[in-house]
Amino acid sequence: MPKLLLVIILLAPFVAWDAACYVMRERGDTSPARRTEVLRHFSERQIETGRDHVLRHNKLTPFYRAIFYLFYGLLLFAGLAGKLESFLLGLTNGRWWAALPLFVLALLTAQTLLYLPLSAYREFVIERGMGLSTITVGTWAADRLKSLALNWVIVSLVALPVLWLVRSLPGGWPLPAAGVILALSAFGIWISPWVIDPLFNKFTPLDDARLEQDIRALSAGAGLDVERVYVMDASRRALYLNAYFTGLGNSRRVVLYDTLVKECTHDEVISVVAHELGHWKHRHVAKGFLLEALGVTVGLWLLWLLLNSAGIREFFGLSSPGSLALIVLLPFLISLTGTVISPAVSALSRHFERQADTTSLELTNNPEAFISLEKRLVEHARSDLLSSPLLHTFYGSHPLPEQRIARAESWKTSR
Repeated sequence: MPKLLLVIILLAPFVAWDAACYVMRERGDTSPARRTEVLRHFSERQIETGRDHVLRHNKLTPFYRAIFYLFYGLLLFAGLAGKLESFLLGLTNGRWWAALPLFVLALLTAQTLLYLPLSAYREFVIERGMGLSTITVGTWAADRLKSLALNWVIVSLVALPVLWLVRSLPGGWPLPAAGVILALSAFGIWISPWVIDPLFNKFTPLDDARLEQDIRALSAGAGLDVERVYVMDASRRALYLNAYFTGLGNSRRVVLYDTLVKECTHDEVISVVAHELGHWKHRHVAKGFLLEALGVTVGLWLLWLLLNSAGIREFFGLSSPGSLALIVLLPFLISLTGTVISPAVSALSRHFERQADTTSLELTNNPEAFISLEKRLVEHARSDLLSSPLLHTFYGSHPLPEQRIARAESWKTSR
């Protein structure tokens, strides 16, 4: 069977799904019952604003997907990754470990440049037009360069030991490779608050003594000792509201967006923090890491099976199982697999979020603040209140706003 036909057979279902997603985003949920439920808490203006926001972004989706298929199609199926590998190996006298960082840099640079016009349009036309983006051109450009450099270092540091294992242990590299990836992932989480996060944002200690005291008391009530509470200068880039816990062990901290501290009431900020505490109380980070470990191990084992076939290696343009082109193949397969498993991943995420919502209500006993916060989050994010039900099943990481509000209302009446 001709290779082109095999490529079409492989990609056709994903291209069709992309087209279906575009149509579903354009239509949204036309159910009168859904609109009626949403209008219990939000206005027609908020519905229209959210629809306008998602439709503006949706216009870019075909271009993003076209670049994705073009980029990986040329590298894998047209053989450009193999040609780049051969050139760099010649440049480094066959030393693959010296060619690898150059290979990664070339790929990331090309990918960044391909997406750059869409990224700029999204930031300075769509987000700025919706009143959400505050970033300057200089900061935006600096972010792109920092992200490129950081990704280059991270991918190179992960790929070097993994490819060494693939080459050194051809019969049993998946398990040790998974161990390396997970160890580096855990190290990245631990070091991120000290090294990575400050590259992009400024973090200052919270100067509201009462708020910090209440956050500490709330954390203690949840069984979590918080070292410091920080405020991040999120308003330099956008007006979204958020808070999060980050780090591991002695790097663990609470981070509040400065927009959250400025725009929300004291009780609303406490409600956000209580929600994040819920993730820690239910060990969602640990559970997520265990699931990541399972996914990485199974995924690498399946990849090992694929790479044992010379025909499959030839199909994807790999000269050997340890080819540098493996760095291209892996994210491509992860992306395709992600589409297939996204309903399960999203369902688990929504389950975690519901648990965190319940913990927030338990810790604060303040459903009014929870509800007012949810309404404020929707308003500030220009959220799509009539999103497609099927798309929400596939990609919705949180329960719908009206569902979260209904949960708080039920909590209120049950007490």
